[in-house]
Amino acid sequence: MSCVRNLWKKRNNLSFRLTRMYALLFAAMLILISFIVYFVSRWSLLDRREKDLLDSANNIAEIFHAELAEENSPPDAHVLWELNTSDSMSLALVSPDMAPLYQASNFHVVFSEIPDCQDKVVLYRQTDGLPLLAWETEILFNGHVLGNLVVLQLVDREDAFLDMLAWLLILLNIAGAFAALAVGWYTSRRMLNPLSAIIHRAHAIDEGTLHTRLEVPETDDELKHLTTTLNAMLDRVESAFIRQGQFTQDASHELRTPLSVLQGHANLLARWGKDDPAVRSKCIATIQKQTAYMEHLVENLLFLSRGDSGIQALQKKRFSMVDVMEEIIDERREFDRAHVYRLRVEEIMLVADINLFHQLLLILLDNAAKYTPSGKTITLSAARRQAGVEICVQDEGCGVPQEQLSSIFVRFYRVDKARARETGGTGLGLAIAKTIVQMHGGSIWAQNASPCGLIVRILLPDDGAKA
Repeated sequence: MSCVRNLWKKRNNLSFRLTRMYALLFAAMLILISFIVYFVSRWSLLDRREKDLLDSANNIAEIFHAELAEENSPPDAHVLWELNTSDSMSLALVSPDMAPLYQASNFHVVFSEIPDCQDKVVLYRQTDGLPLLAWETEILFNGHVLGNLVVLQLVDREDAFLDMLAWLLILLNIAGAFAALAVGWYTSRRMLNPLSAIIHRAHAIDEGTLHTRLEVPETDDELKHLTTTLNAMLDRVESAFIRQGQFTQDASHELRTPLSVLQGHANLLARWGKDDPAVRSKCIATIQKQTAYMEHLVENLLFLSRGDSGIQALQKKRFSMVDVMEEIIDERREFDRAHVYRLRVEEIMLVADINLFHQLLLILLDNAAKYTPSGKTITLSAARRQAGVEICVQDEGCGVPQEQLSSIFVRFYRVDKARARETGGTGLGLAIAKTIVQMHGGSIWAQNASPCGLIVRILLPDDGAKA
């Protein structure tokens, strides 16, 4: 009973639901088997008694007719008593209205309750509870109907056996239900113990123990797959947590330098800037420069944050890539006369956010210009491929070490740590470019060019909008 109470207290738990399912299935099977056993036993017992009664009744009727033919006179009760050779049988000759004329009864018979059993065996129960099998046939004497011969067979022992069997099956079902609860509870606990261990281990994992992993079961089942999936998820969470921590540190570091510069020049301005116009002008220019840098940095961080959360809305429309790329290359040639810009593009219509697409190309071209010596060439190209539209930006700079190619799109990552912000960037350009590409459902990667330089490739989905 204690296990039942414990299960009821945890009726919303998976273990309770599994136990309930096991118990219901077992109880349903047990009830079905009990019904089959009971009705097969009942049919077997009563069918045998009905056949025995029918054989006996036919023999009695033949002998009764033979007695009438030999004596050539109406029968009396003596004849019936001679024919009744069983303590559990009653014979009677009744009138058409079921009034007894003669009878040889070993038990009390209520003749008015006998059902219609003309030439057939019928099972019924009297009001006093006696279970009886009844059979009757018509008796003719000298061409006239003398009455009906009724043969009654008492089946109380069979009835008692069936009652006992019914109670036994009921008790068996009750015991089986409790056994099913106990077995189901035990089985569900055994089945869910590994899951409970996983839950307990997972509860113990926090930000300080993200390196902890769940123990993978040896058996190749669903629990092993669940554990493997959770461990893979923990790998991703730990990686994201590390990246988030590194991102916070990098952002703090990036903000610390301009803040220190601002603080220093503010102090310098407070001490000598009031009386020295040259100092005042220099401090104001530095403060404006650092403020602009910080504003640009914050805007980039906000863009990345909106991209990560999925709230950055895209204003997609259909436009010509040739027109946009020619416009950008013309701007770069006017703005950056130290490099040679080339454009190779097919006539392609693209469906995208034109502002973000413009920003993407400017980021890639600006990054290429920072690391390409003066007089060298930067090439922008676009072509339709089987997998989509491919855009390439190739420079003739120093390239990137092979082992760092996959890291250049990480926020604040710089190949040359010593250069810091020497080039004037925030270290977020390529990370923003990757976010823009991913927002459009594309992919971006980099590879070193031969003999020198870097190629950044972008593959965007082609909506089939051809010019």
